[in-house]
Amino acid sequence: MSILTLSAERHRRLCHFRRNAWTAVLLCAVLRLADTSLGLGLIEPTAATVASEANGKATVFLPAD
Repeated sequence: MSILTLSAERHRRLCHFRRNAWTAVLLCAVLRLADTSLGLGLIEPTAATVASEANGKATVFLPAD
């Protein structure tokens, strides 16, 4: 068995790990996109939420449609 050859069990576990890793990447991207589009400030606070929290108010500004 060489370094580049995997057993069937290791191949299955590697495929499972890759699928889980890409699922995690996709979920993070969806969360970031939803946070950005809705202006929630969960990942990176927007300027409006930073300014309101500096004044002691915890309001969330939603973008106008």
